Amino acid sequence: MKLRKIWLMALMVVMLCTHMAMALGEDCFVIDVDTLDMNSLNSDEYVALHLTASAQGVRVRKYISDSTELAVPVRLTLFQMDTQTLLFDKDYGYQGGTFDSGVIYLPFLDNRTVPYLVTLYVADYVYAMPFMHAQARLMYNSACTYGVRLSDLDAALSADWLMGTMVDLDWLRQNGMMTLDLCASNQYVIGQAQVYMHGDQLCVQPVFFAQANVEVHSASLYVITRCANLTSGGLSSQPAYVPGEWVDVTGASSALIYMPMSVTYDPAGLNGFWYDLNALGSQLDLWWENRSAQDAPSDAWADVTVDPYEAYGMPDYAGWVDITPSPTSQPQDTPLPTEAEAPAAQALPEPAPEAVQPAPDASQPAQELPSEPAVQPVG
Repeated sequence: MKLRKIWLMALMVVMLCTHMAMALGEDCFVIDVDTLDMNSLNSDEYVALHLTASAQGVRVRKYISDSTELAVPVRLTLFQMDTQTLLFDKDYGYQGGTFDSGVIYLPFLDNRTVPYLVTLYVADYVYAMPFMHAQARLMYNSACTYGVRLSDLDAALSADWLMGTMVDLDWLRQNGMMTLDLCASNQYVIGQAQVYMHGDQLCVQPVFFAQANVEVHSASLYVITRCANLTSGGLSSQPAYVPGEWVDVTGASSALIYMPMSVTYDPAGLNGFWYDLNALGSQLDLWWENRSAQDAPSDAWADVTVDPYEAYGMPDYAGWVDITPSPTSQPQDTPLPTEAEAPAAQALPEPAPEAVQPAPDASQPAQELPSEPAVQPVG
């Protein structure tokens, strides 16, 4: 008795696992003819709700009779409407009970929804139903605002397609708001990012299209006002904010908005985008202007006097500078201290007055001066 119970339990487990594996492996959409409202098949809303799916295949069911003795001939066709192609046509012979077509696998989709006409012939009855094969839901894909790819700004920043948007903050302070496209999977536009400016406070709020049915798994916001710091320290050196949070951008005239996200969404019916770096010249100009402004010397340092000795690492010899070139050295442009910077010259002692010699007598013959001694070389 115990052995029989164990065997029955094992059989039930095997059947349950097999059923689950079949359900997971088939990935098909079931059209139950008896549950459809045949008078609403011309309604786009009804078709979108009851006869649209992104499954790999489709199967058709229809109750026929309670007994196989009342079997009738059954035939099923599947016609692709946009290409006027008959994809499936099968005669199932005589069927009774509940008819099940089995899984009919559909062709691979590219970037569109394909319309089909499913026609079921049961004896003298004909059931024609539309079926919209939508694109599969894209899971955990990357998204960001449309702009310049980080890899085009600096190859060290990123190796993928993700983009950032350079924003003119001076323009935004005057106008208050602007919108940016939200792009996903390097292919689709899934919504817009609304950028608000109030004084020196900036806010970026993503808004998704309802038809995309977007689910956000993660999102970060970077507002980079000093782009030179980004290229030197990378994203890890920048503070990360939450979309919708107000960010202080006091003193900045431009900023790079970078909002990487991980999303799941339905691509059916969404518009695509085309990345064109040549059309983003204004953003590139803002990028280089931002970097150039940081590379230029600040006005705060304009009036600071730089000690030439400290600047060039030269020792201070109390005002005396030996600029005699060494026989082996190359000429150098060594700056001399300015008049204002040089230390005050020390007063030299006045020479003692010389004895006044009487003027020579013109009546006396002139005396010959001794010859100048030869200069002896210094040993």
